[in-house]
Amino acid sequence: MLKKITTFGVLLLMVFSMYGQRNCGSMEYLEQQLQEDSKRGDYLKQIEEYTRAFLANPENRAATVVTIPVVVHVVYNNSSENISDAQINTQMQVLTDDFRRLNSDADGTWSQAADTEIEFCLATVDPNGNTTTGVTRTSTSTSSFSANDNMKFNSSGGKDAWPAGDYMNMWVCDLSGTLLGYAQFPGGSASTDGVVIDYQYFGTSGTATFPFDLGRTATHEVGHWLNLRHIWGDGGCGVDDFVADTPTSDASNGGCALGHVSCGSVDMVQNYMDYSDDACMNLYTLGQKTRMQALFGSGGARASLLSSNGCGSGSGPTCSDGIQNGDETGVDCGGSCTACGGGCTDTEVTISITLDNYPGETTWNLKNASGTTLASGGPYSGAGSTVSVTQCLTDGCYDFTINDSYGDGICCSYGNGSYTLSGGGTTYASGGAFGSIEVKNFCIGGGPAPTCSDGIQNGNETGVDCGGPDCAACPTCSDGIQNGNETGIDCGGSCTACPTCNDGIQNGDETGVDCGGSCSPCGGGGGSTVVLGSYFESGWDGWTDGGNDCARYSGSRSYEGNYSIRIRDNSGTASSMTTSGLNLAGYSSVEVEFFFYAYSMENGEDFWLRYNDGSGWNTVASYARGTSFNNNTFYTATVTLNSSTTNLVNGGQFRFQCDASANNDHIYIDAVTVTGISGARTNGEGSSIKALYVNNSELDIEDLRLSPNPVSQDLFVRSLEPMKVIKVYSSTGQLVRNQNGGNELSKTINMADLKPGVYIITVETEDELITKRFIKN
Repeated sequence: MLKKITTFGVLLLMVFSMYGQRNCGSMEYLEQQLQEDSKRGDYLKQIEEYTRAFLANPENRAATVVTIPVVVHVVYNNSSENISDAQINTQMQVLTDDFRRLNSDADGTWSQAADTEIEFCLATVDPNGNTTTGVTRTSTSTSSFSANDNMKFNSSGGKDAWPAGDYMNMWVCDLSGTLLGYAQFPGGSASTDGVVIDYQYFGTSGTATFPFDLGRTATHEVGHWLNLRHIWGDGGCGVDDFVADTPTSDASNGGCALGHVSCGSVDMVQNYMDYSDDACMNLYTLGQKTRMQALFGSGGARASLLSSNGCGSGSGPTCSDGIQNGDETGVDCGGSCTACGGGCTDTEVTISITLDNYPGETTWNLKNASGTTLASGGPYSGAGSTVSVTQCLTDGCYDFTINDSYGDGICCSYGNGSYTLSGGGTTYASGGAFGSIEVKNFCIGGGPAPTCSDGIQNGNETGVDCGGPDCAACPTCSDGIQNGNETGIDCGGSCTACPTCNDGIQNGDETGVDCGGSCSPCGGGGGSTVVLGSYFESGWDGWTDGGNDCARYSGSRSYEGNYSIRIRDNSGTASSMTTSGLNLAGYSSVEVEFFFYAYSMENGEDFWLRYNDGSGWNTVASYARGTSFNNNTFYTATVTLNSSTTNLVNGGQFRFQCDASANNDHIYIDAVTVTGISGARTNGEGSSIKALYVNNSELDIEDLRLSPNPVSQDLFVRSLEPMKVIKVYSSTGQLVRNQNGGNELSKTINMADLKPGVYIITVETEDELITKRFIKN
C-alpha cells in the first residue's frame, strides 16, 4: 500500500532523489521523427486540430470507459531481464489504478484531479484470433538498447509490433544509460507505435528499482502515448503543455519538490507528467483526461482500439466484414464461414492490397468500360495489413484506380505497400509506387478487337490508330508533307510547333530570340537569357548554405521534383540562402521567378528577397504570412528589377532570408530562375505572387499537374480541361512523345526509355495549349 507523504516522507524522498533523476526520451524521440519523416509533423498537426475541435464538442467522446488491450514484449539478454508474469501483472494493475484514480495515494491537494475513464487489460486474443497471455518473450544477443527502436523489430534483435490499431505495444528491455523509457506520440508509424520501459522500472516487484519502483514510469510514458506533453511543456514559462488546468512551469521537478513555485504559481509536482519520483506522483487532471479522450472520439487517432478484440470484448473478425481474417481462406468465406467459390461462372478476380504505414490515405475503385463502379474500398486502418476483395467479372475491359491522398503512393517511402489484381493464374495489374493516383486498364477474355479508330495503339499498329499492315501509315514530322494535324510542313499540330516571332525561342531563320531573319531586326526587339536556373535536385545549384537555419530539404513541400531549400527562424545569414556573384551587367532588367511553400509561419511573419550590387544588401521584395501568403499552399512569385533604378552589375547577388520567430517556422524555396532581359521586353519594376494549390488537396487550381516530377517511369498528367493531344519535347525541341489525349482529364505516360534530362510537355485542350517542364531521372 502507498502512504500519503508526510513531512518526514518529504525529507526522506529528498534523500532518496539523490539516487537518480527521471529521464524520459519521448520528446527527443518525437523531434527525431519530425526530422526524419516529412509527413510526421503534418499528422501531428491534424491530431491537434481534431483535439481542439473535440474540446469544443466533448459530447463526441466515447460513451463508455475505454479499455485498451496491451501486449508486453519482454526482450531479454539474461534471466534478470526476463521479468516474471507476476511483475508484469503489477504494472497492469498500477496503470488501471492510476488512470481510473483508484491509486491508494490519491489525495485532495488538487481539485482538478480526475478519473480518466481509461483502463488496461493484458491481451487474451492475439492478432490471429488465438488465445494468448498477452506476453511475448524474445531472447536477444543485444546487451542493451537505445531509443533507436531496435527492440521493436525481429531483424534487429527485438520483437515486431502487434497491429497498433488493435493493441498498445509495450516493450520491456535493458535501456542503455539513464533512460527510463520513451513512447511514440499518436500519428507515427504503426510498426514502431507503443511504449518502451527499462526492465528495472517496470511494475512494483521483482527488478523494480527505487525510487522508480511503483510503476509510474509506465504511467508517465503511456500518458505520452495518449498525446500528453510534459507538465512544463518542455520549455520556459511561455511554453504550454496544451492543457488549461495544469499550472505553468519553467522546468521539470525531480524528487518530490512539494510547494515549489515557478512562473508565479505552485508547480503540480504530483502530476504523472512531471519528473518527480514514483512515490510523489498521484494524478491526472480533467484537462489531461479530455485531451486523452479526444483520441477515442469518432475519427480520433486511436479510436480503432474501441473495436479491438484483443481482450475478447471487441467485434473481432466476422463473415461479413469484407476482410480475409480469422481462419477464412478467402474474403468472408472458408474456415468457419461459408465455403468459398461456386458462385462465379465467369472470371473471379481478387484485388489484394498490402497497406503502407498510413492506410488512411488509401482508396480504390474498379469500373467497367461504361464507367460503372463495380467495387471500391478505403480509407483503411491497420498499417501493413492486407485487404482482399474478390469480384466476379464478365469478359471485357476494366479500369482499376488506386488513390493516395498524400500523393506518395503506398510504396516505398513509408512502408512497402503493393497491390495485385489476379485470377485464373493471370496477374492483370500490379504496382504500389505512384503519386496521387494510378489507373490500370486490363481486359478479360481478350476484350474487344483492336480497330483503326479506337484511340488506342493496339494490335499491330505502330502508332495510335495508324501504321502496321491494317491501318493507314502514320504521318511523320519529317516526310516533307503537311499532313495529319500539322499547321505547316512538318510542324505544328502533333509535330514541333512552327516557329513564330513571339515564342521566346531562337528558331527558324531567326538570328536571335524572336528577332532577325523573317522577324523584326535584333537590337530593339528584346531578348532574354537565363542567368541561373536552380532546381536543387542534385545539389545547391549555384546557391550557398547560410548556416544552421538553412538546409537542402527532400519531401512533399518541394514544388517540383523531390528537393528544395528550407529556411527558418530569424537568425540573420544563418536563416538565408545566397547566390554566388552573377553577371547581370548589360541587361535592361532582371526577373527572379521562384516557387515557395510556407509551413507553420505565424501571422505577420515574413521572408525577403534581397539584392547586393557590392555596396550592401537591399530588400527588393517582402512576403508576409496573412498578407501575401498562407501556410500549406504553393505559390509562384516573380520579382523584376530595372537597370534604371537598380545597379545591375557583374557580381550581383540574390539572397532569400527568413524573418520568423522560431525553428518550426519554415519557408521552402524551389525552382528559382534568374533571367536577364534586354531591349523591348523590359517589364515594369516590382513583384507579383500567385497561389497555385493547397498541399494534399484535390482542389488543384493549376491548369496542368504532373507527378511525380522528376519522373523515372510513369508520368501522371492531370488537366482541368479534357485533353486532345499530349506531346513531349526534348530540351532541343525534338518531339519524343505524341499521344492522343482521348478528351480525358488524366493520363499516365511511360517515360522509362527517355534519357535523363529536362523535357517540355504540351497539352492541347479545346481552348488552349498548356506547357510545363519536367525532369527525367
